[in-house]
Amino acid sequence: MSKKKKTLTIIISILIATSMLVVSVVYYFFYDISRIKGEELIAKSASPNNTYTVEVYKNNGGATTDCAVLCVLHYNDESKKDRNIYWDYHCDDANIEWTDEDTVVINGKTINDVTKNKYDFRNE
Repeated sequence: MSKKKKTLTIIISILIATSMLVVSVVYYFFYDISRIKGEELIAKSASPNNTYTVEVYKNNGGATTDCAVLCVLHYNDESKKDRNIYWDYHCDDANIEWTDEDTVVINGKTINDVTKNKYDFRNE
């Protein structure tokens, strides 16, 4: 391999690695709801067979932003890590309805297979 090709390969590798790092950081800080923590517990709702419990938290943004609602899925058998499944802005309450053991409707937003899917208002 010539010196020019080697240099070009190194430069392209560095650019790809840097791009991947930037994308990962942007996703983590601006789109990943798993790092959001609930502030004020306002409601709980268990699934029909009591496999899961959804806890609803109200997050108050203070004087500069509106309230938001975070819903956390808890596995009642404690074998798996809790996960955030719902994040909505400009609201301060949640209406939760389970349609079956793995599907929940929160404020009119249907989340099929709560173990894999989630709702995030920023993705609309």
